[in-house]
Amino acid sequence: MRVLAFILAFFSLPVLSQNERLVPAMGALERGDVRQAIDSLKPLAATGDIEAQYTLATVLENANPPLQDIEGARQWYQRAADAGHAGAQNNLGAMHFDGRGALRDFGEAARLYKLAAEQGHPVAQTNLALMHGRGLGVPQDMVEMAKLLEKAAEAGVALAQAQLARLYLDGEGVPQNAAEAVKWFRLAAAQDHDVAQFFLAVLLQKGIGAQRDLEAAFAWFRRSAERGNRLAMLELARAYDLGLGVPNDPVQGQAWRDRATAKPKPKPAAK
Repeated sequence: MRVLAFILAFFSLPVLSQNERLVPAMGALERGDVRQAIDSLKPLAATGDIEAQYTLATVLENANPPLQDIEGARQWYQRAADAGHAGAQNNLGAMHFDGRGALRDFGEAARLYKLAAEQGHPVAQTNLALMHGRGLGVPQDMVEMAKLLEKAAEAGVALAQAQLARLYLDGEGVPQNAAEAVKWFRLAAAQDHDVAQFFLAVLLQKGIGAQRDLEAAFAWFRRSAERGNRLAMLELARAYDLGLGVPNDPVQGQAWRDRATAKPKPKPAAK
């Protein structure tokens, strides 16, 4: 379940640390020279530089073959996690959750997520919350799930915002509050979370938790549909058919219906 993992794109790595010793490696990553970055990071990581260990692990995990080294990433995450690095604890937890580079172990994943969450790591808070929601590695506890999601949502994690909105909509772990659901769906939707966009559109179309606004609902359905959400595509088709927030246009309605029901194109074979 990689949605739980905190996967870092190479272009974002320079903001992870103020450690000047990492500058050569960061420069190599900016140039797209992953091999040079790995060669620069390994000696630093070997000296016990925790940030170098974490960054090296992230690069090894996300590099393309033949430079990708999942087992090596796990080992460097482990060293940084043991030293208290919250990002490493979260990413190592994700590996245990997925069974990548380590045996699948929900209990260990939850333990590592908790260590990072207690340091205020918002992605780990989200991950641990989702485990509480499903009762994986920890007791199922919707109240605890809501508490963790709220912390992560306030820190700006779109997935946490969307999940918290669902809890408010259903009244799980928190008092049912449609207006609060709309608030959190709106924040996640603004970050292009397609499921949040879909639910926000549904609520606006029905006037639940906010004043009914068919034009805004249509706009959010469209944004969600354009990101590939098939339910949003079907609702967009229905909006065109019935003229909900948009002029009636059966041709456009059928076009979106066709897109929603089309079989996904096969992915090209890996080279």
